[in-house]
Amino acid sequence: MVFKYFNFNFLRFFPYNYKYFIVGLFIIIFFIYFIIGFYIVKPAEQAVVTRLGKYNRITEQGPNWIPFFIEKKQIINTEKLERSSHYGSYMLTKDENIITAEIEVQYRISDVEKYLFNLVEPDKSLKEAADSALRQVVGYSDLDFLMTLGKEQIASEIHEQLQHILDSYNSGIYVAVVALKDVRIPNDIKNSFDDVIKAQEEKEQLKHQAESFANKVIPEAKGEAARILETANAYKQEVIFIAEGDVIKFKLILAEYKNAPEVTRIRLYLDTLETVFSRTSKVLVDLSGNNIIYLPIDKFLHQAGDSTFFTNKSK
Repeated sequence: MVFKYFNFNFLRFFPYNYKYFIVGLFIIIFFIYFIIGFYIVKPAEQAVVTRLGKYNRITEQGPNWIPFFIEKKQIINTEKLERSSHYGSYMLTKDENIITAEIEVQYRISDVEKYLFNLVEPDKSLKEAADSALRQVVGYSDLDFLMTLGKEQIASEIHEQLQHILDSYNSGIYVAVVALKDVRIPNDIKNSFDDVIKAQEEKEQLKHQAESFANKVIPEAKGEAARILETANAYKQEVIFIAEGDVIKFKLILAEYKNAPEVTRIRLYLDTLETVFSRTSKVLVDLSGNNIIYLPIDKFLHQAGDSTFFTNKSK
């Protein structure tokens, strides 16, 4: 009775042949199903289509259609750069210092199939790979290099290492830029590090002072050495010239001595006396002689306490 009553009420609202209504309803449902399956892929995007949960194909830009409920799509932008920041805490450097560092990674998806199906959690995999690359590069670097002039080089090495790790995963991720944002020393060891930095600065200061002093003293010493060498060479030449002159002089005297030994001997004796007496203020006078003698009175006056002795020399 209930079924008949239901059929009766149903037919009352549709007095015409209800078969046409059912057909029309199916047409509308099919049309909606057909419309829902349409999607558009933009120029910078790719769509990954899965059929019953399994990878089927990749569709490029333009209008596309999939059978709804049977296939699903996931549209991914392959040209947009995504940003991801990663913080590495308490890492050990090559010279056994502890630091913390933060890097920013800019990347894009280069292969959507690998990105979706080779990585269970792409974001987590990227974070772990970035942390591994950061720790590995920091472990081969000195603290001073990390804190001062080495940030760009360190970032480049992290970039290379991170890309190598992601490629080993077949991740389909292309790393565009890696920036080393912040390198810090934990507060509990910062004071010790400041002391080390201060000591290094003092070392460099003393080194520069020593170099400056050396640059000043060395040229002066070289100049003094050159002057001494020049004076020595001049003295050497002077001594050589005097010795050569004496040699020539003695050779001439030797020739005269061979010709007249006695005369030459007396002459040398008299020359020697003349040389010796010319250096003294005493005057020797032969009273038996009749020569007029000139006395250098002016020289005698300048030599206080000197006496003039006249000695008689008998024949």
